[in-house]
Amino acid sequence: MEGRMALITGASSGIGAATARWLARQGMRVVLTARRQDRLEALAQEIRAQGGAALAIPADLNHFSDREALVRRIEDTWGPVEVLINNAGFGYYGTVEETPWEVIEGMFTVNILAMIHLVQLVLPGMRRLGRGHIINVASVAGYISTPPLTVYSATKFAVVGFSEGLRRELEPHGIHVTVISPGPVRTEFGQVASGLAVDPGEVPGGLDPEAIARAIARALRRPRREIVVPALYLPAIWINRALPGLVDWGAARQGRAWLRHLEKARGGKGA
Repeated sequence: MEGRMALITGASSGIGAATARWLARQGMRVVLTARRQDRLEALAQEIRAQGGAALAIPADLNHFSDREALVRRIEDTWGPVEVLINNAGFGYYGTVEETPWEVIEGMFTVNILAMIHLVQLVLPGMRRLGRGHIINVASVAGYISTPPLTVYSATKFAVVGFSEGLRRELEPHGIHVTVISPGPVRTEFGQVASGLAVDPGEVPGGLDPEAIARAIARALRRPRREIVVPALYLPAIWINRALPGLVDWGAARQGRAWLRHLEKARGGKGA
């Protein structure tokens, strides 16, 4: 991994920031992108202070032009992207009926369309190098759709399906594709998804973002098609495929409880 260069989206916090720190410690050069420039610069300075190489490039992945400018600047500065880690994404807690259309459109733009566009932009460089690795961060929600994250789950199902086809398309060219599907992780996801200062549904057993960073590092050293973190979610995924009616009952019950909890929390906020 020494000297290889990775572009990490959504690098200003959570999984992206943890991955940048972890890979930099392994000797990789990391390009950090997200909208929050102050956080990117602080992280880049932290990595450099520890002897790593980091380049911070703020970009809003909602915009086609920002994505093009991002890859162009990387190639002008450090050359072709060798590793692309598509981590940027967000969710929204709510029923399909109540979710604002602009939120749905934004979710699909960032979670899906930006990911596919970045893949298109970096592939010519990977082909010139004759190697590359694309890691797409999905979710267990990409296998088991549970309200109140139905729309978010749809985007993650798309990430899983896209990664599967892309892997088969690029395998003959020496370019690896891995999809990483975490369970709940202790990040700012819930705050963004709920619009509340504190995630009302925070799971006490949620993973530390470093657990996902370690899984990404393992996949880079020894490429794998798919990684579910933690692996204890694998039986639930298999049960959902084999006995969807059983999961329907539990997921619907959990979804109703979540929505009641959110309504109460948002009401307390004055929303």
